[in-house]
Amino acid sequence: MDVKDWAVCLIEPNKFERQIVIDLLRYANVGKLTVMEYANEALEVLEAYRANVIITSFELDDQTAGDWTRKFRRSKDVANRKAAVFVTSAAFSRTMAEQCRHAGANALIGKPLSAGTLLNTIRKVLLNPREFIDAPNYVGPCRRAGIVTAGDPVLRRKGDQAEEAAPAPTLTLEQAAEALGAAASLYLMDPKQTKTCEAALRFVQAHAVNANDAPLMSVCRAFAQQIAAQNIPADARRFGIESCVDGVMVLTTKKLKPAERAFLAERTQNAVTKAIATRAA
Repeated sequence: MDVKDWAVCLIEPNKFERQIVIDLLRYANVGKLTVMEYANEALEVLEAYRANVIITSFELDDQTAGDWTRKFRRSKDVANRKAAVFVTSAAFSRTMAEQCRHAGANALIGKPLSAGTLLNTIRKVLLNPREFIDAPNYVGPCRRAGIVTAGDPVLRRKGDQAEEAAPAPTLTLEQAAEALGAAASLYLMDPKQTKTCEAALRFVQAHAVNANDAPLMSVCRAFAQQIAAQNIPADARRFGIESCVDGVMVLTTKKLKPAERAFLAERTQNAVTKAIATRAA
């Protein structure tokens, strides 16, 4: 299914993380998108809005995504209760995965999100639909195959996977910014290194979200947009990426006034928008 045929409903209480997903979907040219902050309101909207993709944070306003998904699957009022449900979380465990699977979710994705992980997971689920079960004790995609998991959450319980690699050392914000600069340089030399760049970006995004740092979050969004955009000339991509790296470095190393930080974030976003606009040139 082409992304232009996706009708997405996003449920995300955190305004910064909500904006990240919005930007990733818009720059992927998703056909339809409705955005909700509160889960119960989303159920009402979905009575009229026929979504085929639902992306919801596990941590909702007054319930978990498992609770919400179970209500959604069993509701006779929603327009399409067979829609694929993707749950996102910064720290998922085997217990959480099982809870989502038994609630009727299709996939669990680690935060912070990257364009590649989010879009590829959605494509994987939509291209391989499972039989939909509508029984008294369970409603949702067939559970026998388990639940799709993706991403690299910042926090994860050791031992949740039988073969789990040694946890990466915790990076300070300054270290994460330096790592992102190095990954960006590698990406510009070899576009095949997208995953390395996205992984480095997630560390900086995590710091920005945890600190409610709006300017840094804005620059991270611009960075993600640049990576997600397709068919950009090499010189324009380099300009956009380097602008993002400069923005991250300044925001993480210099003491700026709030107005200066906001201006820098806006300038970086404008630089990326200009680079992406070259697709139409």
